[in-house]
Amino acid sequence: MDKVYSLIWQVPFGEFALKLDFLGLVFLAAIAVLVVCAGIYGIGYMLPYKEKKPLGFHFFFYFILAIALVLIVLANNVILFLGAWEAMTLSVYFLILFHDEKPSTRKAGFLYLIAGHCGTFLLFLMFFLMAQTAGSMNFDVMSRASFPPALAGLIFLLALPGFGVKAGFLPVHIWLPHAHPAAPSQVSALLSGVAIKTGIYGICRILWILGVVPDWCGYVLLIIGVVSGVMGVLYALGQHELKRLLAYHSIENIGIIAIGLGLGLLGRSHNLPFIAALGFGGALLHVINHALFKGLLFLGAGTVIQRTHTGEMDQLGGLAKVMPLTSVLFLIGALSICGLPLFNGFISEFFIYFGLFQGLMGFPLNGVIACGLGILALALMGALALACFTKVFGTVFLGEPRSAHVPAKTASGTWREETSPWMLLPMIALAGLCSWIGLAPLTASRLAFSGGEYLMRLPAGSVDFAKVFVPLAFVISLAFVFIALALALILIRRFLLGPLPMPVGGTWACGYSKVGPRSQYTSASFVGPIMDAFKYVLLFRKHGGQVTGEFPGKTHVSTAVHDASEETVFSPFFTFLMGLSKKFDENRIRYTQIYLMYIFVFLIFLLVWKIR
Repeated sequence: MDKVYSLIWQVPFGEFALKLDFLGLVFLAAIAVLVVCAGIYGIGYMLPYKEKKPLGFHFFFYFILAIALVLIVLANNVILFLGAWEAMTLSVYFLILFHDEKPSTRKAGFLYLIAGHCGTFLLFLMFFLMAQTAGSMNFDVMSRASFPPALAGLIFLLALPGFGVKAGFLPVHIWLPHAHPAAPSQVSALLSGVAIKTGIYGICRILWILGVVPDWCGYVLLIIGVVSGVMGVLYALGQHELKRLLAYHSIENIGIIAIGLGLGLLGRSHNLPFIAALGFGGALLHVINHALFKGLLFLGAGTVIQRTHTGEMDQLGGLAKVMPLTSVLFLIGALSICGLPLFNGFISEFFIYFGLFQGLMGFPLNGVIACGLGILALALMGALALACFTKVFGTVFLGEPRSAHVPAKTASGTWREETSPWMLLPMIALAGLCSWIGLAPLTASRLAFSGGEYLMRLPAGSVDFAKVFVPLAFVISLAFVFIALALALILIRRFLLGPLPMPVGGTWACGYSKVGPRSQYTSASFVGPIMDAFKYVLLFRKHGGQVTGEFPGKTHVSTAVHDASEETVFSPFFTFLMGLSKKFDENRIRYTQIYLMYIFVFLIFLLVWKIR
């Protein structure tokens, strides 16, 4: 399925060439769903700012971002692609700066802009090398060119950081945990759900154009996925602010996608199309799934923040009583991101798992080691993600309110008092899609596998996927049986004990008659043992004294996980650049006439050089 539209364009080396293929269709589906849902949600979310901020400015750049995202996945020409890429970068920058009165927001926008343009510089160099070899800036023409292995490897190495900055690969992810919490929640959903996926799309498009890449490329991509995934979920565990925690989980899920793409490259290198299709198809399905459940989680977080005016989890609690529908929708997103059966995150991770286990039996020793590492990493990510969202849901929605930020439950308790219908309906739609793909995965899986086959340059339907759908159907059926048994036990217990009075009390009183808010686990104490276990791979710092003795005095203990790549590499580098720029600023020439004279002399030099 290649639908091509081309138009003469008066731009040097450019052509308004659009193309829709199965690879672009996967990303276009994710973009279309999330742009619409986040846009509708934004109408309700932005209403409180109607008198304070120019909302037309915000929605204008939202519209530009939506157009840019569509053009990126449809562009069939380098100039059009880079133009849309730059439009996306600038529109996201202005959307992040909605709360520009905050210094943290201005810093987040600055980091995003600098990181994005550093990546774009590498993309210019990469596309220049590709155009020189192919003799064209058209993607279709490039795909028919023959790239020497050394050049293909160099192009791949330029694509990884160039697109990886946008995708959020470690260690070039530093903009992401700053930008997501700073932006309005519908923008955070769009950033995490689809904007960072343009980096994944760019890598996939380059792999399709190159056709054949050196064998080591698959190992590199798989290792990047392992590191990004494991470190992303570990960083998320240590966060106490809701949207910042979700931002780090974006890095984790980008790592899962990278593991799938790395597996696909290994399968293609070893001429094992079934394994390659499982890797590519699982990765592309996770692109769709992550857009749905991460969009749902960010929208749910935005609803909580708008109602309570804080995203600090240790100031929340008991919100399930005040916002029951939001809590259920957030729980669906949490179960999906943890990869549990009957929800969409499980389906794509199952395909990648299945491909890795197939690789254990079909790859040589190096591939077996890589697949084993991928399996261990996915299992660790799943366990840590489950712990993380148990912490999030328990701290935010269960228990008792920890501060005055949590509103009291009203007498009527209707959903209209919970939040605006403009905000609830998109969350319900996303939750429904998460459940639909988890329960009936065939349609979405076929689309993703068609994209995977296209990435391998194979006709759609050329790989038989019956071997993976049979065990998948068995696992889903087993999950249904388990849930049915659990419900049956609950009903039996209810029937047998129904007439008896059921005493209700505090779940953990520790000798006290009633549990107070301070008796509950905090977000830090819940994951404290896990953070201690990984303290040597994280910048995990504990501040304050310890509780000792029979009658301890007052003490204060706080913990924080600091981003190692930001603190040890990028912050010192940015500090050096800022100091250098100040030195140049102190010594700059202060007269415009001298600048003009330098330009005039340089033009004379160019003229003489050209005549000579």
